Amino acid sequence: MVSIHGNQASSSNASESPQKVSLQQCLQTALEHNSELRAASVQFLATEGRVIKLRAILYPTLNAQAISTPLTFYVQFQQTVYSHATFPQLKLSRLSQNQAFINYSQALSDVVFQVRQAFTNTLGAMRRAKLLQEYADRQVVTLSSAQQLFDAGKIEKSVVLSIQVKGNLATQRRDAAELEYTQAKLALDNLLGQELPKNARLVGDFIKDTPSKLDMDELTDDALRNRPDLKLLESLQLSSEQQIEIHQKNAYPVVGISSNSALQPPAFGPTGSFDLERNYNEPSIQRQEGNTQLPVSLYTSWQIFDGGNLEGIKISDRAQLASREVALDQLKRSISGEIAAAVTVITSERETLRMLDAQVSPEELRHSAELDYEAGRVRQLDKVNLEDGILQQQQLHLDSEIRLNLAMAALDHALGRGLETPQTTSGP
Repeated sequence: MVSIHGNQASSSNASESPQKVSLQQCLQTALEHNSELRAASVQFLATEGRVIKLRAILYPTLNAQAISTPLTFYVQFQQTVYSHATFPQLKLSRLSQNQAFINYSQALSDVVFQVRQAFTNTLGAMRRAKLLQEYADRQVVTLSSAQQLFDAGKIEKSVVLSIQVKGNLATQRRDAAELEYTQAKLALDNLLGQELPKNARLVGDFIKDTPSKLDMDELTDDALRNRPDLKLLESLQLSSEQQIEIHQKNAYPVVGISSNSALQPPAFGPTGSFDLERNYNEPSIQRQEGNTQLPVSLYTSWQIFDGGNLEGIKISDRAQLASREVALDQLKRSISGEIAAAVTVITSERETLRMLDAQVSPEELRHSAELDYEAGRVRQLDKVNLEDGILQQQQLHLDSEIRLNLAMAALDHALGRGLETPQTTSGP
């Protein structure tokens, strides 16, 4: 019985232990469950249907019709031999397949970018809550020590009350940070398409190594080569041009071969003659010959007048092409703005972190304050105020790391490198 209970306790402790989740694990979950990626993958089937329809011009059509009394089958065969629209349709089918892959790549790049941002915000919120929890725990210990000093008559009641107020504020700030972490985790769950375990604990280090050279011209050229949304707009523009060509060339004559064959199988029917010398006459059946015709002819189809339908199609196609040219131009202009915004933040936060890292560490500050307190050079309240300064320094460092990582994700996305995720090391 003891062994069973021991196993149960061990199993319970294992289930309550935190489950470590890295950025790569989150990306893998999003790849399998994200709703945007699942919708983008369905577009492959829709594209396959469009490609089959566009390539149908290469294949013959065969229609059949049956008429009874007498039973006759009509079979119509038709094959286009030459059409001005054949090659534009084949080119459009290849573009459609390419667009399906680019569209999925763009959706994947966007999801990776969003997951990186959500992971960074959630990891930052978790570490902020941890900082405030440690600060609140220190306030509890300090308040207990201050109460003992007050009971011994070494400090005034106002000092104890001041420390108690700081402790209460620390608890409120910790609760607010935990709420922020919960909200950030919910946003991450929504992107992943699946809820993370209740005991999940994000692990990983923030990016600290950033590119030493951030040349705007080089970065913009790199983005123009790699951005999937830019490639998609360029491909759609080519599709619009091909569609205009198809509509225009449909006005040219089409040459093909066709047959309208009549196939009448052998039939059976009653005879019309009787033997007068017989006492009775039974109906007799005779076989009637069938008839088969297989004429094949060359035909030409040319639409001479369509009441303005083709002209209306041309105007609509040209308007669509113009709108895509405007969208393409706007996207090219916005790329440099995205890169500039990310580079500005990276440069600024990198300098902020350099200055913060040059400051005295919290451990050294606490050790020095403890020596000064024992020597009587500082008061108990001074040590409490020192913790406020240390917390502020730690929060500034954490906020700067978060902004730097968000900017790095934005830069990768702006450059079309959304799929090249950084490999983060697991934390303790």
